[in-house]
This record gives sequence, structure tokens and C-alpha cells, in this order.
Amino acid sequence: ETDTTLIDFASDKRAPTPTAAAELAVPVRLDLLAWLDGQSARLSHALSSGVERRGQRLRDLGRALPRVDSLLDGPRQRLDVWGERLPAALIRSVQMRRVRLSDAAGALRPAALRGKLRDQGQRLTQTGERLGHALGARTERGRERYDAMSARFGRVEPHEALQRRREDLTRLSDRFGQVGARQIKDWRDRLDALDRLRETLSYKATLERGYAVVRGDGDLIKSAAAAGRAQSLEIEFADGVHKVGQPGAPAPKKPAKPQTPPGDQGSLF
Repeated sequence: ETDTTLIDFASDKRAPTPTAAAELAVPVRLDLLAWLDGQSARLSHALSSGVERRGQRLRDLGRALPRVDSLLDGPRQRLDVWGERLPAALIRSVQMRRVRLSDAAGALRPAALRGKLRDQGQRLTQTGERLGHALGARTERGRERYDAMSARFGRVEPHEALQRRREDLTRLSDRFGQVGARQIKDWRDRLDALDRLRETLSYKATLERGYAVVRGDGDLIKSAAAAGRAQSLEIEFADGVHKVGQPGAPAPKKPAKPQTPPGDQGSLF
């Protein structure tokens, strides 16, 4: 029987000899070059085909666009029409302005101007007459008002005016005095209230309840150790201050504890 291995059934390629297997595993250089040439030819053909298709598309779109002559025909025709109408329009405009000038010249005749000047002169004369009457009436009213004021001021005697001013001054002085007294009273009340608050918050109110303040060497004593170190003490009560010790005297020394003689331990041997 033919000896067939299992790898012959599982492999994709089968070579009878190692040399043939090497040839199958390593491609031939000429085959690679041929494959590259084929791919290059395909690429060139694809590029040329794409360019050709795009050129054809561009030519198709160009045929759909209007031509330059057709684009300029309308504006050129309108320009020709306006050029033909312009001389006639200018002539008609000049004629209309000539007619308007003739109408205005007819209204500017010397007789019409003299009539307008006469009317303006009459209006000016009437305005001047009314102005004179108005000024006279206003002057008369001012004179009457001045006479009335002069008569009123003339009836007032100087001593009466002085007396009224003195009374006004006295009345203002009384008012200022009342206001000042009321202000001083308010300030005094506020000061008394603050003093009562100070007395309430002061430590002396605590002394009234049986407490005392201890000072030593000018400082406040807050502990028994500080009291022992102080040379003199001042105890403040509600009704006075009591001094303990003399200032400048040395602090009393504590008696030394007697030393106990060491006991006889004896010999250790």
C-alpha cells in the first residue's frame, strides 16, 4: 500500500521534494515584476478613464450653459432703446422747464411786485401801531404797580419795622433756647443711661454680692500659686481694700523638711 501521511490531507499545497517546496514558498522575481506591471497598467487605465469621464461630463455641462451672446443680447437691446429715447426726453425736459420759467416770469411783473410791497408796508404799519399801544399800556401798568408799592412802603414807619424785627429775633432766640435745653436734656439722659449700664456691667456690682478681687504686686491674682509668690496682697471688697503684707518685704520661706538619716543596711556579705 502507498504510505500517505495525514499532512497530505490537511495542507493547501503539496510538493514532492524540498526543492519544490522552496520554489512554492518563495515567489519568482519575474512573476512579481509581471504582477507589478499588470497593476501599473490597470492603474493607468483607471486614471485615464476617470479623466475621460470627467472631461465628457464637463463638456455636457458646458453645452447646457447659455452662450455669451445670448447673455448680452438683453442688456445691449435695453441700452439701444434708452439711447434712442434720451434725445427726446432731454428735449421734452427742456420744454417743460421753459414753460415753468415763463409762468414764473409772468408772476414777477413790476405791478405784482409793487402790490406785494404795498401789502407788506401796510402790515408793517399796523404792527407798529399795535406795538406802540402795547408798549404804552405795559408802561402804564408798570407805573401803577410802582406807585402802589411806593405808597405801601411809605406808610410803614421805621421804628415799627425795627420793633417787628426785634420781636422776630426774640422769638427765634426763645425757640433756639428751648431746642438747646431739650437737646442738652436728651444728652444728659443718654449719659445717665450709659453710666447705669456701666455700673451694671462693672465688677463692683459683683463685689456687692460678696465676692472680692485679689491683687498682688500690682497684678491681678488668679490662682493660689500666684498668691504665694506675691510679696504683698490687696483684697478689694465692696466697702474697701484690705492689704496683707508689706510691699518690698521678702516672701516668707517655707520651712525646710527635716532630713531623715539613712538607716543602717548592714553588710551584704
